[in-house]
Amino acid sequence: MALAFDKVLLFGDSITQYAYNQDIGFCFGPAMQNIYSRRFDVIQRGFGGYNSDHALLMVDKIIEQETSPTSKIKLMVVFFGTNDSVVPGAPQHVPIPRYKDNLRKIVSSAERAGARIVIVGPGPYNHHQWQIGREDRAMERTTLRAREYCDAAIELAKELNVAVVPMWYLIMADLGWKEGDPVYGLAEVAAENPLSSYLNDGLHYFDKAYKVEFKNVIKAIKAFYPELEPATVNEKLPPWDKITSPDVLRAALE
Repeated sequence: MALAFDKVLLFGDSITQYAYNQDIGFCFGPAMQNIYSRRFDVIQRGFGGYNSDHALLMVDKIIEQETSPTSKIKLMVVFFGTNDSVVPGAPQHVPIPRYKDNLRKIVSSAERAGARIVIVGPGPYNHHQWQIGREDRAMERTTLRAREYCDAAIELAKELNVAVVPMWYLIMADLGWKEGDPVYGLAEVAAENPLSSYLNDGLHYFDKAYKVEFKNVIKAIKAFYPELEPATVNEKLPPWDKITSPDVLRAALE
């Protein structure tokens, strides 16, 4: 089965769903497809508005759908928490202990199927951007709550010894923020701040944020799962200049 491709599964909420939006330029999904071209199929399963409760209900069905006798999920990039972190009482809220337990069970399901895991922790939130047109919902979120859920993702990844990409800290570091500086994105901080060039509405990602995600997911794969590093995985079928006769390709296809 020379042309049976194993898979990388991108599983998350709207930030994963929109990770193929070519209107904003660089996107995480196509970048993953490009770097794994001829190696793995990259499958997108992003669901706008979903939280980790929803993810837990879906994960086994998704794994079953993407698994066959000839094709397995080799890697899952799991990115939930952005919606879980809304304030208590808001419809999408999931408390941190349950959020961590949901992720723990999702990781367990994936590992039973033989997949390696990268957990992506939620990124920062920019109050002034998000409230435009959403004045009645603006205080459902704060960037400090997002950081707490990112911290929870980091803690769980350490507990389970799986890779983690903490987007809150990575985006903030990329824009030059360091611990002790005013926290960009808070209601009391100036509306004009560097987060505006990373977040297109205060929550979802522009190309700069997707570049941070992509760079650090690949970095995490190299560190934790070197056998899945793109340069390590063989391409399917020989290079064109090695096909010296039709028999060479026929043999490779067997």
